[in-house]
Amino acid sequence: MVYSTLEQSPPLDLSHHFSAVTKRRENSLVKSLYKYMIRPNVDNMAGGLPNASYFPYETLEATVAHPQRFAVSPTTGGEDARATDRMVVPKETPRASAVRKIDVATALQYGTSEGLPALATFVRQFTREHLHPNIPYAGGPATLLTTGATDGLAKAVETFTTAWDPRRDWINQREGVLCEEFVFMNAIQTFQPRGVNVATVAIDAQGMLAHGKGGLADVLENWDFKKGRRPHLMYTITIGQNPTGGNLSVERRREIYALCQQYDILIIEDDPYWNLQYPSAAATEAQYRGSPLAVHPTPRNYNAHGRSSGYAFLDSLVPSYLSIDTDGRVVRLDTFSKTIAPGCRLGWITAQPAFIERMTRITETSTQQPSGFVQAMVAELILGQQVESDGGAAAAGRNHGSGSGSKPRKGEKQRAWQMDGWVRWLEGLRASYEQRMRDMCTVLEEGKYLVDADFNRGPSPHEVFGAADADADADAGTWEVLDKVQMYDFTWPMGGMFVWLKISIETHPLLQTYGAERLSKALWLQLMEEPYLCLVSPGSLFAPTSATKIRSQQYFRLCFAAMPAEEVAGITRRLVDGFRAFWKRKNLDGLEDEEAMMQRLQRISFPSPPPPTGIKFAVAKTDHDIQQQHLRHFPSPTPPLSNMSPLNPDLAEEIEAITAIYDPETITISSNSDTPTTKAPGPSTLTLGGSATPPTDTAQNRTATATPTTTLRLQIPNHPHLSFLLGFSPSYPDAPPLILGTASTAARGEGKLAVDILSDILGRVYTAGSVCLFDLISEAEAVFTELGVGGGGASVDSNSGDGGNGTRSDSQHEEVDDTKLNSATGFASSSVQLHETFGLEAPPEWVLSDVITEKKSVFVGRAAQVSSLDQAKGFLDYLLATDKKVAGATHNISAWRIRERKVGGGNGKSGSSHAAVTTGDDAAAGGDVSIVQDCDDDGETAAGGRLLHLMQLMDVWDVVVVVTRWYGGVLLGPDRFRIINAAGRDALVKGGFVKESGGGNGEGAKKKKGRK
Repeated sequence: MVYSTLEQSPPLDLSHHFSAVTKRRENSLVKSLYKYMIRPNVDNMAGGLPNASYFPYETLEATVAHPQRFAVSPTTGGEDARATDRMVVPKETPRASAVRKIDVATALQYGTSEGLPALATFVRQFTREHLHPNIPYAGGPATLLTTGATDGLAKAVETFTTAWDPRRDWINQREGVLCEEFVFMNAIQTFQPRGVNVATVAIDAQGMLAHGKGGLADVLENWDFKKGRRPHLMYTITIGQNPTGGNLSVERRREIYALCQQYDILIIEDDPYWNLQYPSAAATEAQYRGSPLAVHPTPRNYNAHGRSSGYAFLDSLVPSYLSIDTDGRVVRLDTFSKTIAPGCRLGWITAQPAFIERMTRITETSTQQPSGFVQAMVAELILGQQVESDGGAAAAGRNHGSGSGSKPRKGEKQRAWQMDGWVRWLEGLRASYEQRMRDMCTVLEEGKYLVDADFNRGPSPHEVFGAADADADADAGTWEVLDKVQMYDFTWPMGGMFVWLKISIETHPLLQTYGAERLSKALWLQLMEEPYLCLVSPGSLFAPTSATKIRSQQYFRLCFAAMPAEEVAGITRRLVDGFRAFWKRKNLDGLEDEEAMMQRLQRISFPSPPPPTGIKFAVAKTDHDIQQQHLRHFPSPTPPLSNMSPLNPDLAEEIEAITAIYDPETITISSNSDTPTTKAPGPSTLTLGGSATPPTDTAQNRTATATPTTTLRLQIPNHPHLSFLLGFSPSYPDAPPLILGTASTAARGEGKLAVDILSDILGRVYTAGSVCLFDLISEAEAVFTELGVGGGGASVDSNSGDGGNGTRSDSQHEEVDDTKLNSATGFASSSVQLHETFGLEAPPEWVLSDVITEKKSVFVGRAAQVSSLDQAKGFLDYLLATDKKVAGATHNISAWRIRERKVGGGNGKSGSSHAAVTTGDDAAAGGDVSIVQDCDDDGETAAGGRLLHLMQLMDVWDVVVVVTRWYGGVLLGPDRFRIINAAGRDALVKGGFVKESGGGNGEGAKKKKGRK
């Protein structure tokens, strides 16, 4: 369609999309004077401008490339890569008009929010006349310089969104933004802190879908208003979509734009790769794969029926949404990051004038304008010196000196690119990146099959990832001999810098053993191993919602831009070799976890840090220790929850909590499915078959548990040779667990006895409707130790020294050198001083846990009984004041749960019960009860909350717990939370603060030991 001036109407008034803050913005009063300061012969006494003669820079100079450096096609060579020009920005240019000046005095001075006038004028001209010559609303768009596209997006988000807070606002006030289902997450993370609801739209090889399942029309027509308002913004990358590499056609844009008109949606078009469009991609892909070419191979002139850009290269590029923006609802973000350099932090916004006016107001009170250094250097590179000739006409001076009025030095060649050179540079960049894309994709295309190997065909992509377009399911239980196995697939990118690689994880022979999520992570780790040494971006980095995270596991994003051009093919071959080696693996043995991998890679370049001064530990290294450390680094091959049928929510939450408290191997999932399954017993498994009965033998419960759908392996803590298989039905905890048998290596004949003991324990701890795993584990650990069944108790301690959980026994405390932890370090502890300083009548009686060491980090837990919040705080203050080692520790994570009781007729004084274990009956006695529970992370984010959650699970009251950590220089990752909880739990158990099973008044509490 040809848009003539007569047909054009002004853009719509869309100011109702402005946020409340945007509507209230006014012009900067100070900036309003700047337009008068550029008038000749007017002396400035108004603005507080530093004098330019005091700027320490006389010139800004650089050696720059010719715009013809890179060839525009394989048949046309570029210039000598070493050919350069010398560029100089002088101190002053007195003969240039104010709007043409490119000099140090102007660029480094305060200025208007529009930016350096010479550069702002060029950007506006390039945008309106060459990049978007056919914008269909009257007057055309306005532009505004930014400090990069990220800054432009931040200004757009502030302009069009009102922050939403669930604690303050109604759900019907929450605004939303639409985006592709895989998207550049830095952009989405700009919206999220403002409470904006992120809604994803399905994509194909081009980009966002207009219609069909999950397409834009489907999302908008079936909007769930329980999530907030229907979105009024769309964020999209239409050229070289990040991460998928698709280019959105003009025809698709029209369909999407029509829907945005129908639902009154503004389009934020982020287009950093607009000039990196690859016309050869579709043809080369079709040639390799023997498929018909869907796209016409000859370049298309998108401006053939309108106004030409003046350059064949620009006319051949898929145009922006601006080219069809009759309403003025498009905000486009551009950047110099991909055309000059990311460190420039320079870009611009293009939109209807009313939008730009509001964003200019935001700029006036925030960034003000981009860096003067950068603006001057970019303007000088493209425009050169713009001086007035003697006749008054403007002349583009290509030769300029190193100072005011100076001439070029002998032998120097100085010239600016001008518009022709700028467009030629863009075309050369496109050709260079296109060649890189071809080099990478050619190697990937030729190496995506593994030939002549036997593989177990696993489930289809639909089973693994829930993909809507997956093929029919394959038989997961058959073994086939294949001529070739496809390891990955991809679409040749039509633009941008990335290849979006889809892993064919369903063809991997170990899928049934390890699951898709673990295999994908293991592959990512192996690719970083020698000899492959390839770092790729996991697909999960581009999943904006939880719904897309599972499917994202089957993708990697590969970038062909960063590496040297001559090495693209070789590096890609290493990547393919890594895939082949991974598909040939028989197991994942020896493949380290992420943290260990990073530590090993760091050791290649950096020596190991010295151990912390003054801390020495003698750590026993028994066979059991080594086995436990191996298990921590290489967990058992348990299929991840996301790749199985949905787990019973109560059971899943209980497992998560137990894993945070105990070693991860305490609970492992053997199987989970929608239908009952029978697992073949292993060589050391005692299967009870039909004799297995639930603890409460009613007809209802027998029906509920006869066919469990989830099987767990329970490893009894501190009893490495004692484990059980438990079955859970979907109705758990309304129906009890079923003990299916043992999975132990205990002494011969102990299996049936152990099952009988566990069945008796389960019958005592289970109550219909209440989860029971935590109580079952705690009680079983104590009972099996007391009875001496399963190799627990003293025998375990004598062999491992740590009870099998990484802790040290009491006897080993004597081996701790100068790290003996003593709460009394010479502080004068008279009752008077205690009371005056800490509000205490006596020093706290801390119960210490065993010392836990892990990768040079040291953990110690303490617990003490308290009756009020003030007493708990006093205990903590006293500890830090009297123990220098604790005070100097990296973290002191604490949590407390207190039932403060008011007695004596409500006189405001707190009474307390000093029983070792306070029961619910005690809490109800003696007056009103005020519940106080809180925590302190002390810099270890989320650790305090987990410690408090542990106390809640253990139903511990009137106790303060503190876990001290001395950091050893090696990162522990999420494992540190388990260790912190283990130290806290050990202190609580040793102190007798945990309720005895079956209730009671606490008289049966365990004997306290280790008090300090």
